[in-house]
Amino acid sequence: MMTTSAIHPASECHSDDATEQRRLAELSRYSITLDQSDPNLDLITGLTIKTLGADIGGISIVYQSQIWLPSRVGIDARHVPRSGSFCTWVVASARERDFFEVEDATSDPRFNTNPLVTYPPHYRHYAAVPLHGARGYLLGTLWVMGTRSRRLDAEQRLMLTGMSKLVVDTLELRYCNDVTGMSNRAVFLHHLQLGVEQTRQPDVVVGYIDLVGFRQFNDEFGRDKGNQVLRLMGQRIADWAGPDNLVGHLGGDKFVFALFGGHQDHVTLLDRLKAILSLPFTVEHGAPQVLHARIGVEHHHTPYMGSAATLLDAAETAASSISGGFLRTTVKEYGLELLARSHMVYELQGALDGEAQHGALVVHYQPQVNYARGTLIGMEALVRWQHPVRGLVLPDRFIPLAESTDKIYQLDMQVLTQVCRDLRAWIDAGLPVVPVSLNLSRRSLLHPQVLVDMAQVLERYRISGAMVELEVRESQLLETLDLLSSRVAGFRALGVRIAVDDFGTGYSNLDAISSLPFDRLKVDRQFVHGVAGSEKMAGLFHLIQGIADLFKAELLCEGLEREADLDWLSQRGAHCVQGWYFSAARTPDAIIHLLATLRDHDPAAAPLTAPELRALLRA
Repeated sequence: MMTTSAIHPASECHSDDATEQRRLAELSRYSITLDQSDPNLDLITGLTIKTLGADIGGISIVYQSQIWLPSRVGIDARHVPRSGSFCTWVVASARERDFFEVEDATSDPRFNTNPLVTYPPHYRHYAAVPLHGARGYLLGTLWVMGTRSRRLDAEQRLMLTGMSKLVVDTLELRYCNDVTGMSNRAVFLHHLQLGVEQTRQPDVVVGYIDLVGFRQFNDEFGRDKGNQVLRLMGQRIADWAGPDNLVGHLGGDKFVFALFGGHQDHVTLLDRLKAILSLPFTVEHGAPQVLHARIGVEHHHTPYMGSAATLLDAAETAASSISGGFLRTTVKEYGLELLARSHMVYELQGALDGEAQHGALVVHYQPQVNYARGTLIGMEALVRWQHPVRGLVLPDRFIPLAESTDKIYQLDMQVLTQVCRDLRAWIDAGLPVVPVSLNLSRRSLLHPQVLVDMAQVLERYRISGAMVELEVRESQLLETLDLLSSRVAGFRALGVRIAVDDFGTGYSNLDAISSLPFDRLKVDRQFVHGVAGSEKMAGLFHLIQGIADLFKAELLCEGLEREADLDWLSQRGAHCVQGWYFSAARTPDAIIHLLATLRDHDPAAAPLTAPELRALLRA
């Protein structure tokens, strides 16, 4: 706890030379920047001025080596000096004192050349309180000035200190992350913009940090422990960056930084950051834990007169492009390849928002059949991007982009909406519809709004939940079983069918699937394609077929492409299949033609044979 003490010119001028030189060196780091005042903060400043009988006042925000004045009342901006201001002295002494006062600036050598003092109306008195956030960060100062020399009494000091607490609450709400107390996106970008325009350093590196594995940690240990880890990581990043660089917390497991200096210095610093972020930590008395990170960076020469947001977007794109097992912290720099990727993300967002110049997302449907009965038993909805230049873009080109840039939920909900719209059109046309399956991403399955949004879409198009099947990949099930179990229960309450997709790729964890009620087990194509010629695959298929029998679930074989495999499956009673052998994914218009043909088929006639069904589906 710092002691309260006013600083008087006489006592300060008698400080020893070494202390004075140290303080002056510290002050020289700071510069002041101005922009539009914040009206909410101006209300607090105005009330403080009136209560203390001052003439002018303001609120500063300290951010590394810059001081920003988001509130200033009664003062012309052109009179505020860019360096050597009163605020810089408050900041420099904030570790030692929680109150700063100058009774008569005209007789104080530190301030008697300040334009606020030398130019009319010649301000003489200054009082300020440093603003410390809940996490211990120095946020800035609340200050007032007047034209007459004086000293605040104890009651006035108490009032100024009390108003400062109100300012801190407002600053933390509007300018700081509520978990770490670090500057949020808006403040980080504000100071980054000023930094890249005004710095004397030759280069800037903007970085985006995505902590890998934090969500799983948060799910396992709870939010309180997760917040402790975020504060620890934030402190590591801030200590690493030092006072001459910028850091911020965008929320969740996302942090940002900006390094100013020479390019070779940045290489060394980034190597240190990788090591620092990967240091182990403990949660209470548990075993040491380690989180790694994806770090994307964008390097640019300065001064840079472009948008700071563009630099941060490039760094985020670089981070999201990092793939792999994440067994170590990885740094990737933005380049030409990522420039093209970034442009594709921009176009995808335009397509999602319905902007015609960026094309549109369309849904195709791949039939699922029971070839022994000669019937269509379902369809899988597969999204494509109809691009005006690239043509029909397959999902492996853009789904990873959507997943890595938080656009996947919007995409998944659009697919669900399109499926329900098509189902309603087919029902209204009197066509014999079958259930349609959708493969939602893990993020969409766990999205807090997914149950509400799905119920609204089903109700809007008057679609029974039984006409929709959600595919849960086995790998998703193994990663987040506890979370998915409750979510699946919610889907089933809507009447929605559940299928375990890609079964076999997650090592067939019986404990996991036994706790999840499901209607269908979809065998991954690697256990179907070529099964007729592989004893190993045949043995694994028998195991999977036995699991489906155990859980009384329908077995659907994906990836059927060869007649030899069809014959092998037929001999073992596996009659439900999906794959190119019978049909590729078809457009909605082609599905209308198929359903109409099935509707017109004579019900008294013999069931379609497998060759006849194949010919019908491929027509």
